[in-house]
Amino acid sequence: MSAQLSPRSRPAPHATPRPGYPNRGDGARARLTVAPEVARRRLRARLLMWASALVTVMSLFTLVAFHVFAAQSAFTLERLSKDRANEQLRYERLREQVAKLSSAETVIVLAAKLGMVQSGTVVTLSLPSAKPTVPAPDRPPAESSSSSYGRTKSALDAAP
Repeated sequence: MSAQLSPRSRPAPHATPRPGYPNRGDGARARLTVAPEVARRRLRARLLMWASALVTVMSLFTLVAFHVFAAQSAFTLERLSKDRANEQLRYERLREQVAKLSSAETVIVLAAKLGMVQSGTVVTLSLPSAKPTVPAPDRPPAESSSSSYGRTKSALDAAP
């Protein structure tokens, strides 16, 4: 802290030193004034403290907001997981129901309820598997589609 002496150099005629104030020796009280740079420093320090407090409070609010969003997302994720598990169970039950309703025994019973009668002979069909036994080649077939169409057409025409 710096201090400056008063510009007044002549003592006042009725000025008497008071206790606790320094005496310059000429009978006048020394008036001290605070230097302006100290006041500016204090103002800057005060503003800096307020700004840092504001930044701290805003950071805390931002942190709390992110925590709330994370918690909401966790609840949503848990709800979706439960929905997914329920839908998987429902899918399995529906597949089982389709398998029961499309079985041969169920078809025969339902056909009998509709008044259909079973024939004397039963024809069993054997179908090839849907999965190819030989892997498909990487290159295209050597013959053109028009020649294969012609062979297929003639084979179908020859059938009884």
